[in-house]
Amino acid sequence: MKNSVCLALLICLTACNTAAGVKKDVQIGAEKTGEVIKKGGEVVGDAMKRGGEAVQKAVE
Repeated sequence: MKNSVCLALLICLTACNTAAGVKKDVQIGAEKTGEVIKKGGEVVGDAMKRGGEAVQKAVE
């Protein structure tokens, strides 16, 4: 997933030849990367919560 975002950003940067276009492309790439990081963090958080619940049940 990360590679596809980087590839899409590279293609957009290559296709665009103006400074304003490059700035816009970088902003879009940063937003997409941020979304991916946020979703990954949510997945890790959920996994840690479930792991903690499993440990708690085992202790009881």
